[in-house]
Parts: sequence; C-alpha cells; structure tokens
Amino acid sequence: MRVVIIGGGSAGTSCAFELRKLDKEMEIIIIEKSSYYDYSPCALPYLINDEIPSVEKVFIYQKEDYEKNNIKILLNSEVYDVNASKVFYKNNDQEKEIEYDKLIIATGGVSFIPKIKGLSEHDYYQLKTIDDVKKIKANINEDSKSVIIGAGMIGMELACALKEKGEEVTLIEKEQNILTNMLDKDIAQELLDFFKELNVEVVAHIKEIKDNRVILENKEVIFDKLFVCTGFRVNAEIAQKLSLKVNKGIVVDEFFQTSRENIYAIGDCIEQKEFNSDAKIVSQLGSLAVLQARMLAANICGFTQAGEAVVNNTVSKMGDIYVGSVGLTENRAQAMGLEVLSVKYRDNLRAKYYSEKEKIIIKLIFDREGVILGGQIIAHGEIVGRLDLLSLAIKQKMTVNELSKLETCYNPATVSVFEPLSVAAIIAEKKVTFLKNN
Repeated sequence: MRVVIIGGGSAGTSCAFELRKLDKEMEIIIIEKSSYYDYSPCALPYLINDEIPSVEKVFIYQKEDYEKNNIKILLNSEVYDVNASKVFYKNNDQEKEIEYDKLIIATGGVSFIPKIKGLSEHDYYQLKTIDDVKKIKANINEDSKSVIIGAGMIGMELACALKEKGEEVTLIEKEQNILTNMLDKDIAQELLDFFKELNVEVVAHIKEIKDNRVILENKEVIFDKLFVCTGFRVNAEIAQKLSLKVNKGIVVDEFFQTSRENIYAIGDCIEQKEFNSDAKIVSQLGSLAVLQARMLAANICGFTQAGEAVVNNTVSKMGDIYVGSVGLTENRAQAMGLEVLSVKYRDNLRAKYYSEKEKIIIKLIFDREGVILGGQIIAHGEIVGRLDLLSLAIKQKMTVNELSKLETCYNPATVSVFEPLSVAAIIAEKKVTFLKNN
C-alpha cells in the first residue's frame, strides 16, 4: 500500500513516522512545498530574541531520520492538481505525478493578509517560516520603531521578543482586547499590566498606511519596520480540487476521513467540533495536529481511533510570563447564548515567605450548576499542569465543588500549600451555592 501525504509539517510528518511504527512494509511518501524538513513553527518567536540560540535547534527530524525509517520526502515540490488516484506536482519546474492508495491532506494554513489601504505599497514582515526568522533577525535594530498589526499569540510573542532586543514596539489590534481567541477582556488587561513598556492600541481601525505611518482614526503611529500577524486561514486548495466538502475547514469524520473514501485530512486545515458547544472550529494547535496524526495512522493500519471534540488547550510564554487558556471563554460562551458564571483569583505562585514577587492569576468559567466550562491563567512560572488538569476536568464535566476537593502537592519552592486552582474553585463553589439559595 502506498500512502501519499501532502504537507511535511507537524501533522503530515508525525503521521508518516507513526505509520512506519505500525507498518514496516508500507510505502510512505511526503510531498513538501518548502526546502525544509519538519521543524517547530511554535518555536520561531523564541529564535528572534535568542532564547533558542540557533535555527538548527528547532528541527524535529533530520534527513537521516527519514532515510532510516524508509520515508521518502520530496522537498521543493508543489502539488498543482490531484484526482482520485494520482497527485500531480512540480519539482524544479518539472511536472511529475505519483499514484496513491490512500491520500492524506496536511496542508496547514496560509497567512491571512487584511485589505488595508496602502499596505501593499510597503515592505512588511510575517512570522510563519524559518526564512521569515532569518529576515527579521537580520534587520533588528535597538533604535528601530516596529509596528505589529495583530495582537494574537504570534503578534504578542513577537512583540515581547523584539522588545527584549531593545526595539520600541506598538501593537495594533482591531478586536476589543489582545489574544481575543484565548482571553476575556479582564484577563487580557491583567496580562498587559505585566507589559507596560509595550504600546498597545485595541479596537483600532486602520484607515491607511502611508509614508511609514499607520493612520488610525484618532492617531498616527510611525514605524521603521512593519509586521503583519493577522492569523492564518485554512489551506483547502487541494481539497477543493478534489471536490471535498469544505466549510470553515476541510470536513472530516471522527476518523479523519474526508467526504471521499481513502482521502484523509489532519492538522490546521480541518475543522473540528468544539466541546461544550455545537460549533465547528479550526483549532490550529500543534498539539492537536500531532494527536490527530497518531490516531489517523492507527486508523489507516486497521486500529479504531476516534477523535473527540476539542477544548483548545493553549499555552504561551511571553517574556517571563506564561499565559494559557482552555475551554470556553466567558465572552464566547455568552455569544452562544450560554448563561455562565466566572470568578477571578490572584495569589502568590509559591509560598509567600519563599517568594512574593511571582504571581498567578486564575479565571474559572462555569455554569449555574458549577460545571467547569473554561479557564484562563497568567503566571510568573509554568502553568501547563494546571491547564492540563482543567482540560481533563472540562472533558469529565467536573464541578467546581469536585475541583475544590482535589488532593494537591506542596513544597514552598514550587507552590503554596493552598493550591491556587483549588482556592479559585472554592470561591466559585461559594458563588454557585449563593445563587442557588437566593
């Protein structure tokens, strides 16, 4: 059996190596548009400020890994057409074709560039590839004024990295707050309080970009360098050529099969069901892409692995601050017509006598019965364990009462004897009880 994978990023490459673990004889071919083997795009902002010292560090696989596992990868190869049995691609301007028994589409996303008057007349940077990193690093200057359009995760991570390199940075965001897909307005403001040296304009409408100035409705921002970090859109071009069903993303079933037999899709290009809502969303998280890759490989090899609704468990490090979100935000829940409650709790990250400087802020979102729907955390230290715990709690439909009784560990150098997440749950339980009795 020959499996052809279009896209050599995290989803496609992970699936190829998982397939090889399960089947030693299968022919596996990856077709990749770029000249690079699989690397971590999430690591790119940390190359900007040298937190990761070299580009070579972010590669997941090297040439010898593919060779050792008998996985053929065709770099610099762009697919231009497909049909029910063949993939047609160009390599060094030569047109080639390859037959497949099963096809996996892992084409990821493409940068979304907004229609802004004057933007096309200016040079601007993006942060999506290693080539983008090299271009940015070659032009970092301590005296530079940089403007970033878009205050999502990449925009914020990039802003912090440039600020650490001494640049003056202004973020421009059209939504009501930064990280609008992750955080509610109140938590977003708490995060900005840690970054007072960043200039941030929210609810900002750009009228025009002219003569190295971003012209807003009420002010102008001068820049030496301009960055566009306005997110990504699903790359569904191949799916459309195959007449596959596409909505927000490529439509797949719980086994990642598209609307046509023997054709599958995983990663940033697909849509998935969101937990606690009926919505179909595009998650575009590396952790989900790798999980989908593992399950799809199992399915192709005859094992049943069904995907589940997602809670978008997301984390980032910005400077020395960690920020994360899981499940529904309060704003999103309300927009869907759900009646939700929330509490916010602020505490020392570690025992007070050990360190008073490091703080943690937790927001819990839950319904009137106390069932946990979401959470947001900001801290001066690792928060992944708490986010993963909340992810499990949401999927198990735990209540804040159950979370408040969680047995937790303690050491003054790592956490207070009163686990902040449990304390937030205790406060939430009191709110639920009060509303039930009144």
